[in-house]
Amino acid sequence: MKKYIILVLALSFSFAGIAQNTKEDNYKIGVKIVNEVNGEGAAKGLEAAFKSVSPDMADYIIRYGFGEIYNRKGIDFKTKELLIIASLTTQANAKSQLKSHIKAALNLGATPNEISETMILLSLYTGFPAANNGIFTLKEVLEETNYTASNYINTTQQLVKNWELDGFSMPESIVASPTENWLYVSNVNQNSKGYISRISKDGKVDNYKWVTGLNSPAGLALYQDKLYVGDGKELHIINVKKGKVVNSITSPDVVSLNDVVVSKNGQVFISDIASGKIFTLVNNKLEIWFQSPEIKHPNGLYIQNEDLVIANFGEELTLEISPDKFGSLYKVNLKDKTITRFKSSCQLGALDGLTAVNDGFLVTGGTVSDLFFINENTRQLIGNFPKGLADITIENNVLFTPVLFSNSIASYTLPSTISEAIPVDENWKRINTKEEYLKLAADNFYGDKDGQSVATHDGQIFGVFGGKVLTGTWDWKNNFFTRTSKIGDIDLGYDELVIEVTDTKMRLTLKQGKGITVVYNKK
Repeated sequence: MKKYIILVLALSFSFAGIAQNTKEDNYKIGVKIVNEVNGEGAAKGLEAAFKSVSPDMADYIIRYGFGEIYNRKGIDFKTKELLIIASLTTQANAKSQLKSHIKAALNLGATPNEISETMILLSLYTGFPAANNGIFTLKEVLEETNYTASNYINTTQQLVKNWELDGFSMPESIVASPTENWLYVSNVNQNSKGYISRISKDGKVDNYKWVTGLNSPAGLALYQDKLYVGDGKELHIINVKKGKVVNSITSPDVVSLNDVVVSKNGQVFISDIASGKIFTLVNNKLEIWFQSPEIKHPNGLYIQNEDLVIANFGEELTLEISPDKFGSLYKVNLKDKTITRFKSSCQLGALDGLTAVNDGFLVTGGTVSDLFFINENTRQLIGNFPKGLADITIENNVLFTPVLFSNSIASYTLPSTISEAIPVDENWKRINTKEEYLKLAADNFYGDKDGQSVATHDGQIFGVFGGKVLTGTWDWKNNFFTRTSKIGDIDLGYDELVIEVTDTKMRLTLKQGKGITVVYNKK
């Protein structure tokens, strides 16, 4: 039973900031948070643990502890877990709860080093015995869970969730009114007619079916009192004051219209993800404006200065797209239509949503649902979302996210350091085959100040890091280096990695390029 008990942190707080929801509302919110923090099904596990002895306690923990207290704004979930860990470390009889919250912190992207540093800091105030016991408990958790960094979401920049709403039907795009307090959401609604929802920017539903009778609406763009909607064969124009479709336009050249963007002077651009064309609206007619074999499946669009920025889905239009066919980010000059690829975005992912932030862009990774920051010379993985993160938008440093397959949208506050990304060296070469690896990297030692290792031509891995022996085997699968290894007595398990090299370095990115990235020097 102890495994599922979540201790509510007893801190001083002001009741004035607690949202005035009903008990039922807070319970539903609590269930979502428990599952998000501890893993899917955790709320049911907690309920089952208390069912025979005190079901009211489970209700209290979920509804009050998580639905009200844990849900308060101002501190992100990872920081809250580190604070709870600090409190539990000082309590001699709370080892079970401490383990539970260490697992939760790891699940939210905290590293073992961040957790141990929290405990080391505590030693100044609580003494070494309590801090040491906490560190040994962390060690037990890492061993019990066969922890490797690649098992956890690489949230390099913490997004603070403001609110989340469900009840949508495959929400694909979201756009914010620049003059009013409204968000508009397109609902593909796969099994029936699609529609547009209207909600307030603080997460209150005005009308799930504000405009109905559409087909499979996708991209949205607002210009003055008009909402443009890419919807299969048609571009719809909705009068937002009346909430009615006032025009629907098509062309025999259209296959499947997707995203829409409008320039400052009112020129409308629409991507046709299936045909590879970019259309523009001229005198209420769709005309082909641009097409290039370099951008086979244009998806998200954004206008910046004199360029149309295009997120290319990839070489193939399929959910099973392989990494070697992933799309990149391009800009096309509005005057002469010259194409430039953002060198930092090469084969970034099956790209979808696109919006500007600071000195770059946020772009979603389509089928893998990664969120990246991109500019001319840098890229950074911001975080990983449930499958189906689609056409996002930003207003005043607040990110709004539609997630197709979760039937939900959410609001996040962006970190101020989002543009402090890792420079991308164009000299990096990705290794795509075993033959290339044998030629370029096998039998060479790579490492850093903590140690070094080598992957030999006969499939063996040897090395020493942090005074512990690293052993394992390697092979190749599709476009990924595969390894099964252990360091000391800790089994690191199996992983598939993206390998990139220069003449003097190797860059490894775990989880098929979606996990943590490390760079080693050639010895």
